[in-house]
Amino acid sequence: MSESFEFQKKLTKISEELRKREVDVRDRLADIEKKRVEALKKVEEMKRNALHDIQKVEEGIMKAKLDPETKTRLASEILELKQNTEKEYSELRIIIIGKATSPQS
Repeated sequence: MSESFEFQKKLTKISEELRKREVDVRDRLADIEKKRVEALKKVEEMKRNALHDIQKVEEGIMKAKLDPETKTRLASEILELKQNTEKEYSELRIIIIGKATSPQS
């Protein structure tokens, strides 16, 4: 009977250790999710701030007394900057969301 008790004790210890590891992994996954949400918020903020700043410059250009050629060149640069902002935003979102949801090999 004591041999059976020893085996049961070992199994209980293994089970407890497994539960501890499971809790640890779940805590780590929760931390990863929090970091992912924070990163997404930062990316959204980056895009919003960049587009706001671009709009302010754009409004300044429209009010400025610049020759049409300069305004056209600046409008082209603004368009390129807006496109780059959108591209960077999309790429970062894909990285953040993709890394969080892709299965591990």
